[in-house]
Amino acid sequence: MKTIRIRIRSDSGEVRVSAPPWASDRDVLRFVAEKSTWIRHHVERISGSEQAPKLVNWDALEGKRQQLQDYASARVISLATQVGVTITDVRVKKMHTRWGSCNVRTGRVWLSLMLADKAPELIDYVLVHELVHLHEASHSPRFYRLMDQYLPNWQRFDKELNPNRRRRL
Repeated sequence: MKTIRIRIRSDSGEVRVSAPPWASDRDVLRFVAEKSTWIRHHVERISGSEQAPKLVNWDALEGKRQQLQDYASARVISLATQVGVTITDVRVKKMHTRWGSCNVRTGRVWLSLMLADKAPELIDYVLVHELVHLHEASHSPRFYRLMDQYLPNWQRFDKELNPNRRRRL
């Protein structure tokens, strides 16, 4: 870890601070004090949320892992061709904070096991999102132009998967 980081759990509002080993307690406390308004705002937003915290039933999702793996393995071939990239593998793993990820170097795509309960078009959206990262690694304006090109209605799917996220474009 290179920087001090603050995370707020969306299910409980719990604030967690991580720091590199070289950071002193004083540095960490100063950083938290500087971010106190931001922290308070987000904790209040979470606690005032109309949605009750949703706990993930990992055991139930494990029973659907192979179904998700089979769907993604079959679907990613067509989507990769559409996006114009080559991918080496698609796999499913337990991810708590992301719907998917990809390794640009190896061409491997990972999907969150939480997608096992989602509609096929949402799984396709996450696959396209990760495949577009093989063209553009960051969430730059170019990335979003490519998303518009390959999946014009992607924002509807993003909003469904991430209802509380505010997007800056």
